[in-house]
Amino acid sequence: MKFIIKLFPEITIKSQSVRLRFIKILTGNIRNVLKNYDETLAVVRHWDHIEVRAKDENQRPAIRDALTRIPGIHHILEVEDVPFTSLHDIFEKTLPLWRETLEGKTFCVRVKRRGQHEFTSIEVERYVGGGLNQHIETARVKLTNPDITVNLEIENDRLLLVKGRYEGIGGFPIGTQEDVLSLISGGFDSGVSSYMLMRRGCRVHYCFFKPRRRGARNRRSSGCALSVEPLWQLPSRAFCGD
Repeated sequence: MKFIIKLFPEITIKSQSVRLRFIKILTGNIRNVLKNYDETLAVVRHWDHIEVRAKDENQRPAIRDALTRIPGIHHILEVEDVPFTSLHDIFEKTLPLWRETLEGKTFCVRVKRRGQHEFTSIEVERYVGGGLNQHIETARVKLTNPDITVNLEIENDRLLLVKGRYEGIGGFPIGTQEDVLSLISGGFDSGVSSYMLMRRGCRVHYCFFKPRRRGARNRRSSGCALSVEPLWQLPSRAFCGD
């Protein structure tokens, strides 16, 4: 299986040195999280995206879910990587994947290319879209606001069939900014502020103060810290005080 990780847009407008540093840190963060699911997993960074390749198909849902909770990722594309030889070959590989999904729907085809080819992206969109429209009788082409967008990515002699797109949480990779200390007071604002700081690239440590009276407030403090638990970050520390 293969995933294409698209960077948060604010990362792409940084200077070259800062952008490379952010991508390197994000790659390390992804590798640290996903090694718990598949030790043979490979994470490869590029200038505008990061590739994740894994062999254990049973871990596909877990890996996909983990990626959606790592700061610095705008969205994740789940793709099938296949070779191609011609425009018609691209169409023949696209049709079986989308035939059932497009029945009774309006659709358009969108293509992104990297590398040198004898055709343009628009030519691929027209050829594949026309073929799908011809072979799926109940489907109809609609270029604006279609029910379904068929996304294809072409990289040199490889065709990436996009099987699904999943939104990330955005932000900066954790570790790109300074560490911060979050005071857990028991209110919902403590969890929200911690979450927002983590999305801005800070590693958050927690400070708990033991209340004079045990009970609901103490439980709320613990729940507040746990509320940001699903968002992955670097190992953090917890401090307790009377």
